Amino acid sequence: MIDARRLRVLREVSQQGTLAAAADALHLTPSAVSQQLAALEREVGQPVIERNGRGVRLTGAAEVLVGHANIVLAQLEAAAADVAAYAEGVIGTVRLVGFATALGELVAPAVVALRASHPRLELTVEELEAPECFLALARGDVDIAISMASRQAPEDPRFERRALISDTLDAVVPADHPLAQRSEIALADLAGESFVGPPDGSSCHDVTVTGCAAAGFAPSFRHRTLDFHTAMALAAAGLGVTLVPRLGQAAVPPGAIVRPLADPAPARHV
Repeated sequence: MIDARRLRVLREVSQQGTLAAAADALHLTPSAVSQQLAALEREVGQPVIERNGRGVRLTGAAEVLVGHANIVLAQLEAAAADVAAYAEGVIGTVRLVGFATALGELVAPAVVALRASHPRLELTVEELEAPECFLALARGDVDIAISMASRQAPEDPRFERRALISDTLDAVVPADHPLAQRSEIALADLAGESFVGPPDGSSCHDVTVTGCAAAGFAPSFRHRTLDFHTAMALAAAGLGVTLVPRLGQAAVPPGAIVRPLADPAPARHV
């Protein structure tokens, strides 16, 4: 195996023309340069320099080695730069999972800025909700999980948490509902209404139930869906009212009226 350090010495001798000049450029003694070249000759089994008057010149075998040295040393320098870039987080692959509305409304816009600032960073995205996203994180299958604060989020010291946004819930009612004429709806005014809501056990279900309890009632869920557009469409069809976080309101279906809730409005914390 040829030592890359000796190739560097040989290349410097080729560029400088003398052992003394190469030694100065490499911050070595001429004796150390001679020793490196002698070791290189033993590695390749052929002489690499020969006397030329008061100086030295490279042998044919050395010229071949210098051609390879330029390629090998450039590749090693590129490797060192890539490792440094990886350590600084500007190269490599980041695996991210999260719930649908966060991916669409938070991650997708951020990707544009990420590509501009870190063009060599590759991002893979997959929709995955709690608790599966936390299990994937614990297994090391992913690097980042975007989720909502909920009872499903583990208290695990291996994870570093970052608060992103507080996603406020708004009321969605059909266009012909009496409350649709208001600019703001008190959550307590929805007591007794049929609700379109997320399945029991989901984080959005917990936020809805907790918010309604703070307003003095338990919501009556008649229809269930995890998809916010579907929930708003069902509300528009007159099947009930629903609470939808603002990240989930990118496309409000016709006939659905969105109104902010009076403070304190429930919110999910991302």
